[in-house]
Amino acid sequence: MSLFQAQGLVKRFGGLTATDHVDLDVGLNEVHALIGPNGAGKSTLVNLISGLLPVDAGRLELDGVDLTRLRSNQRVKAGLSRCFQVTSIFRDASVRDNLLLAAQAHSGTSFRFMGNREHDHQLLDTAMALAERVGLQHEFDHIAGALPHGGQRKLDVALALAARPKLLLLDEPMAGMGQDESARMIELIRSLRTDMAILLIEHDMDAVFQLADRVTVLVYGKVLTSGTAAAIKSNPEVQRVYLGTETHA
Repeated sequence: MSLFQAQGLVKRFGGLTATDHVDLDVGLNEVHALIGPNGAGKSTLVNLISGLLPVDAGRLELDGVDLTRLRSNQRVKAGLSRCFQVTSIFRDASVRDNLLLAAQAHSGTSFRFMGNREHDHQLLDTAMALAERVGLQHEFDHIAGALPHGGQRKLDVALALAARPKLLLLDEPMAGMGQDESARMIELIRSLRTDMAILLIEHDMDAVFQLADRVTVLVYGKVLTSGTAAAIKSNPEVQRVYLGTETHA
Protein backbone atom coordinates (compact mmCIF):
# COMPACT_ATOMS: atom_id res chain seq x y z
CA MET A 1 0.00 0.00 0.00
CA SER A 2 1.39 3.40 -1.00
CA LEU A 3 1.69 6.01 1.73
CA PHE A 4 3.11 8.69 -0.57
CA GLN A 5 2.66 9.28 -4.29
CA ALA A 6 4.20 11.74 -6.71
CA GLN A 7 2.52 11.67 -10.10
CA GLY A 8 3.74 13.36 -13.26
CA LEU A 9 5.94 15.93 -11.52
CA VAL A 10 7.34 18.59 -13.83
CA LYS A 11 9.69 21.45 -12.99
CA ARG A 12 11.19 23.77 -15.58
CA PHE A 13 13.80 26.48 -15.19
CA GLY A 14 13.50 28.51 -18.37
CA GLY A 15 14.24 26.11 -21.22
CA LEU A 16 15.61 23.41 -18.90
CA THR A 17 13.27 20.66 -17.74
CA ALA A 18 14.83 19.59 -14.44
CA THR A 19 12.03 17.17 -13.49
CA ASP A 20 10.33 15.50 -16.42
CA HIS A 21 6.99 13.82 -15.55
CA VAL A 22 8.39 11.88 -12.61
CA ASP A 23 6.30 9.22 -10.88
CA LEU A 24 7.40 7.97 -7.45
CA ASP A 25 5.68 6.19 -4.59
CA VAL A 26 6.73 5.12 -1.10
CA GLY A 27 4.96 2.37 0.81
CA LEU A 28 4.16 2.10 4.50
CA ASN A 29 7.32 1.51 6.56
CA GLU A 30 9.34 1.31 3.36
CA VAL A 31 12.82 2.65 2.75
CA HIS A 32 12.81 3.89 -0.84
CA ALA A 33 16.14 5.17 -2.19
CA LEU A 34 16.50 7.79 -4.90
CA ILE A 35 19.82 7.61 -6.75
CA GLY A 36 21.35 9.05 -9.89
CA PRO A 37 24.42 10.86 -11.19
CA ASN A 38 25.11 14.49 -10.39
CA GLY A 39 22.72 16.71 -12.32
CA ALA A 40 20.06 14.01 -12.51
CA GLY A 41 17.49 16.23 -10.78
CA LYS A 42 17.40 14.56 -7.37
CA SER A 43 17.66 17.82 -5.40
CA THR A 44 14.97 19.46 -7.53
CA LEU A 45 12.65 16.50 -7.00
CA VAL A 46 13.16 16.53 -3.24
CA ASN A 47 12.59 20.30 -3.15
CA LEU A 48 9.32 19.78 -5.02
CA ILE A 49 8.25 17.10 -2.54
CA SER A 50 9.16 19.16 0.53
CA GLY A 51 7.60 22.36 -0.84
CA LEU A 52 10.71 24.48 -1.30
CA LEU A 53 9.88 24.66 -5.02
CA PRO A 54 6.41 24.87 -6.58
CA VAL A 55 5.52 22.21 -9.14
CA ASP A 56 4.77 23.24 -12.72
CA ALA A 57 2.65 20.13 -13.24
CA GLY A 58 1.77 16.95 -11.39
CA ARG A 59 0.39 15.96 -8.02
CA LEU A 60 1.75 15.05 -4.58
CA GLU A 61 -0.24 13.05 -2.05
CA LEU A 62 0.63 11.80 1.45
CA ASP A 63 -1.71 9.43 3.24
CA GLY A 64 -4.69 10.71 1.26
CA VAL A 65 -3.83 14.41 1.69
CA ASP A 66 -3.11 16.47 -1.44
CA LEU A 67 0.19 18.25 -0.77
CA THR A 68 0.60 19.82 -4.20
CA ARG A 69 -0.25 23.41 -3.28
CA LEU A 70 0.55 23.30 0.41
CA ARG A 71 3.38 25.36 1.90
CA SER A 72 6.36 23.61 3.50
CA ASN A 73 5.08 24.11 7.06
CA GLN A 74 1.67 22.75 6.05
CA ARG A 75 3.34 19.66 4.61
CA VAL A 76 5.12 19.13 7.91
CA LYS A 77 1.77 19.21 9.70
CA ALA A 78 0.46 16.67 7.17
CA GLY A 79 3.26 14.28 8.12
CA LEU A 80 6.26 15.14 5.91
CA SER A 81 9.63 15.95 7.49
CA ARG A 82 13.06 16.46 5.95
CA CYS A 83 16.74 16.41 6.84
CA PHE A 84 18.88 18.53 4.53
CA GLN A 85 22.37 17.82 3.18
CA VAL A 86 23.70 20.54 5.51
CA THR A 87 22.64 20.13 9.12
CA SER A 88 20.15 22.71 10.43
CA ILE A 89 21.02 22.48 14.13
CA PHE A 90 21.63 25.41 16.48
CA ARG A 91 25.36 24.89 16.88
CA ASP A 92 25.86 27.17 19.91
CA ALA A 93 23.02 25.59 21.90
CA SER A 94 23.04 22.29 23.74
CA VAL A 95 21.49 19.11 22.40
CA ARG A 96 18.87 19.56 25.12
CA ASP A 97 17.94 23.08 23.99
CA ASN A 98 17.87 22.10 20.31
CA LEU A 99 15.42 19.33 21.09
CA LEU A 100 13.36 21.44 23.48
CA LEU A 101 12.87 24.04 20.76
CA ALA A 102 11.89 21.35 18.26
CA ALA A 103 9.53 19.69 20.73
CA GLN A 104 7.84 22.98 21.53
CA ALA A 105 7.60 23.99 17.87
CA HIS A 106 5.53 20.89 17.18
CA SER A 107 3.57 20.86 20.45
CA GLY A 108 1.08 23.54 19.44
CA THR A 109 2.06 25.79 22.37
CA SER A 110 3.49 29.28 22.16
CA PHE A 111 7.19 30.01 22.57
CA ARG A 112 8.35 31.14 25.98
CA PHE A 113 11.68 31.94 27.56
CA MET A 114 14.15 29.07 27.87
CA GLY A 115 13.96 29.07 31.66
CA ASN A 116 10.25 28.39 31.54
CA ARG A 117 10.62 25.67 28.93
CA GLU A 118 13.07 23.75 31.09
CA HIS A 119 10.44 23.47 33.79
CA ASP A 120 7.96 21.97 31.40
CA HIS A 121 8.39 18.28 32.22
CA GLN A 122 6.42 17.11 29.21
CA LEU A 123 8.72 18.95 26.81
CA LEU A 124 11.78 17.71 28.66
CA ASP A 125 10.50 14.14 28.47
CA THR A 126 9.90 14.57 24.74
CA ALA A 127 13.36 16.04 24.23
CA MET A 128 15.02 13.18 26.11
CA ALA A 129 12.97 10.61 24.19
CA LEU A 130 14.16 12.14 20.92
CA ALA A 131 17.77 12.06 22.12
CA GLU A 132 17.40 8.42 23.11
CA ARG A 133 15.78 7.59 19.78
CA VAL A 134 18.92 8.64 17.91
CA GLY A 135 21.46 7.58 20.55
CA LEU A 136 22.36 11.02 21.92
CA GLN A 137 21.08 10.61 25.47
CA HIS A 138 24.64 10.71 26.86
CA GLU A 139 25.33 13.96 24.98
CA PHE A 140 22.09 15.63 26.13
CA ASP A 141 23.87 18.56 27.80
CA HIS A 142 26.69 18.86 25.26
CA ILE A 143 26.96 21.84 22.92
CA ALA A 144 25.62 20.76 19.53
CA GLY A 145 28.45 22.30 17.53
CA ALA A 146 31.02 20.38 19.57
CA LEU A 147 29.55 17.02 18.62
CA PRO A 148 31.42 14.95 16.01
CA HIS A 149 29.97 15.09 12.52
CA GLY A 150 28.02 11.88 12.97
CA GLY A 151 26.52 13.18 16.21
CA GLN A 152 25.42 16.39 14.52
CA ARG A 153 23.72 14.39 11.78
CA LYS A 154 21.93 12.32 14.44
CA LEU A 155 20.74 15.50 16.11
CA ASP A 156 19.45 16.76 12.76
CA VAL A 157 17.47 13.53 12.40
CA ALA A 158 16.10 13.96 15.93
CA LEU A 159 14.91 17.47 15.08
CA ALA A 160 13.06 16.07 12.07
CA LEU A 161 11.55 13.32 14.22
CA ALA A 162 10.06 15.93 16.56
CA ALA A 163 7.39 16.52 13.91
CA ARG A 164 6.31 12.85 14.25
CA PRO A 165 6.49 12.32 10.48
CA LYS A 166 4.74 9.70 8.43
CA LEU A 167 7.36 10.18 5.71
CA LEU A 168 10.93 11.25 6.43
CA LEU A 169 13.12 12.64 3.64
CA LEU A 170 16.80 11.98 4.29
CA ASP A 171 19.05 13.94 1.96
CA GLU A 172 22.51 12.31 1.87
CA PRO A 173 22.64 11.46 5.60
CA MET A 174 25.98 9.67 5.19
CA ALA A 175 27.72 12.61 3.50
CA GLY A 176 31.12 13.36 5.03
CA MET A 177 31.04 10.37 7.37
CA GLY A 178 33.73 7.81 8.02
CA GLN A 179 33.05 4.09 7.93
CA ASP A 180 32.14 3.75 11.62
CA GLU A 181 29.83 6.78 11.62
CA SER A 182 28.14 5.55 8.44
CA ALA A 183 27.55 2.15 10.00
CA ARG A 184 25.88 3.77 13.02
CA MET A 185 23.71 5.96 10.78
CA ILE A 186 22.66 2.91 8.77
CA GLU A 187 21.54 1.19 11.97
CA LEU A 188 19.62 4.30 13.03
CA ILE A 189 17.82 4.56 9.69
CA ARG A 190 17.02 0.85 9.78
CA SER A 191 15.44 1.30 13.23
CA LEU A 192 13.32 4.27 12.12
CA ARG A 193 11.39 2.31 9.54
CA THR A 194 9.29 0.69 12.26
CA ASP A 195 7.62 4.08 12.82
CA MET A 196 7.63 5.76 9.40
CA ALA A 197 8.40 5.50 5.72
CA ILE A 198 11.71 6.91 4.48
CA LEU A 199 12.73 8.44 1.16
CA LEU A 200 16.52 8.22 1.09
CA ILE A 201 18.71 10.27 -1.25
CA GLU A 202 22.22 8.90 -0.98
CA HIS A 203 25.44 8.48 -2.99
CA ASP A 204 26.82 5.74 -0.71
CA MET A 205 25.74 2.69 -2.68
CA ASP A 206 26.73 0.27 0.09
CA ALA A 207 24.31 2.07 2.39
CA VAL A 208 21.60 2.17 -0.28
CA PHE A 209 21.77 -1.55 -0.95
CA GLN A 210 21.80 -2.36 2.77
CA LEU A 211 18.77 -0.21 3.54
CA ALA A 212 16.49 0.14 0.54
CA ASP A 213 13.47 -2.01 -0.17
CA ARG A 214 13.17 -0.30 -3.53
CA VAL A 215 15.38 2.03 -5.54
CA THR A 216 14.42 4.62 -8.15
CA VAL A 217 17.11 5.76 -10.57
CA LEU A 218 16.84 9.31 -11.89
CA VAL A 219 18.77 10.40 -15.00
CA TYR A 220 18.39 13.78 -16.75
CA GLY A 221 15.25 14.50 -14.74
CA LYS A 222 13.50 11.28 -15.77
CA VAL A 223 12.98 7.96 -14.02
CA LEU A 224 15.25 5.47 -15.74
CA THR A 225 13.95 2.52 -13.75
CA SER A 226 12.62 1.51 -10.36
CA GLY A 227 12.76 -1.82 -8.57
CA THR A 228 14.17 -3.83 -5.70
CA ALA A 229 17.72 -3.13 -4.58
CA ALA A 230 18.85 -6.48 -6.01
CA ALA A 231 17.24 -5.78 -9.39
CA ILE A 232 18.76 -2.30 -9.58
CA LYS A 233 22.20 -3.55 -8.59
CA SER A 234 22.21 -6.06 -11.44
CA ASN A 235 20.56 -3.82 -14.06
CA PRO A 236 23.01 -3.34 -16.98
CA GLU A 237 21.59 0.08 -17.90
CA VAL A 238 21.95 1.35 -14.33
CA GLN A 239 25.49 0.02 -14.21
CA ARG A 240 26.27 1.85 -17.43
CA VAL A 241 24.85 5.26 -16.51
CA TYR A 242 25.54 5.32 -12.78
CA LEU A 243 26.93 2.38 -10.85
CA GLY A 244 29.73 1.75 -13.30
CA THR A 245 30.73 5.41 -13.12
CA GLU A 246 30.73 5.30 -9.34
CA THR A 247 32.87 2.15 -9.29
CA HIS A 248 35.33 3.63 -11.77
CA ALA A 249 35.59 6.83 -9.74
